[in-house]
Amino acid sequence: MKTKPKMVVAGDALLAPEVLADSFLSFVRGGWEVTPYFYGPPTLHELDEELLLIEREGPDALPIPDGLEALLQDADLLVVHNCPVRADLLARLPQLLAVGVLRGGYENVDAAAAREIGIPVMHTLGRTSEAVSDFAVGLMLAETRNIARCHAGIRAGEWPKEFPNTGRIPELRELTVGIAGFGEIGRLVARKLSGFGCRVIAYDPFVSEEAVIRGGAEKTDLETLLAESDILTLHSRHSAGQPQLIGAAELALMKPDAYLINTARAGLIDMDALAAALKEGRLAGAALDVFDREPLGADNPLLALANVTLTSHIAFDTEAFYKRSPILWREGMDRLLNGSDKRVWINANDSALERLEKLRGLWFQSAAQA
Repeated sequence: MKTKPKMVVAGDALLAPEVLADSFLSFVRGGWEVTPYFYGPPTLHELDEELLLIEREGPDALPIPDGLEALLQDADLLVVHNCPVRADLLARLPQLLAVGVLRGGYENVDAAAAREIGIPVMHTLGRTSEAVSDFAVGLMLAETRNIARCHAGIRAGEWPKEFPNTGRIPELRELTVGIAGFGEIGRLVARKLSGFGCRVIAYDPFVSEEAVIRGGAEKTDLETLLAESDILTLHSRHSAGQPQLIGAAELALMKPDAYLINTARAGLIDMDALAAALKEGRLAGAALDVFDREPLGADNPLLALANVTLTSHIAFDTEAFYKRSPILWREGMDRLLNGSDKRVWINANDSALERLEKLRGLWFQSAAQA
């Protein structure tokens, strides 16, 4: 008979399970059994490929990881990073109290199925916010001011002075920057842009006008965002099966001297339509950190274009990202369970309240013992 509450922590090649287990040592001291589990392929490239598949098709696109279900038979809490959590797995775990996701995105967990069963799913707020918002502003400068392509030219033995936007190279203070998605990252981008003196507008149907104004931007609709933005930066979520935010029709609404920045999800953009717009001069440039296939194939049309800056899905990659993921998740759980902030609970409904109450008792009991 089980005498301790049990947590299974699923790490991967990006966040090792042993590292994550160490992050939950306070639970061990508080009487929990913390069991590490390694999910997925051994290399980051292969892990990225699986994540792209999950983003396109959802967690059911991959099988239940070997050995995971057996570990979860008596588990109270499952905490995952990139590990897929399918609906059929959750349906066979009636005792599970919650699923934690150590990411801002939660595409790898079937949160809708969990909601029907009554299993709360909690994600991590702010994990990549500083890193990605820094990077997004950096890409704006790199693309509009030709920083990366000038560097590449010098390394190739050239001394570049002519660029695709020569004669119309902007300064940020002159521009309107549009932000699609005004969550944690979008708001940080707005704050960091405030020092440049540019106008900032934002589109997010889930955020009030008051909150957008407080965040340093003007709230607008999508059509106006597209039409008025000199730089459009994407910070929206994208789930499997959702339509693209930016397709051929949306690109046609943008100014021909505008720039598109994407550090969010590849599925937000019709990449073929974007490549065509860049090639035909219907868009001044783009800077992209996420792609529907990673690494890029040699036949990718973006590689032949001079008016695009490409980076290898590294916007999140800072030292703080690795250290702070479990800390931020635990802090969010503390706020949820003490009733001060419910934002981390992504699939809230009444049927999950009984499980949440049981988890609250175990959570704060272990904290007191630790």
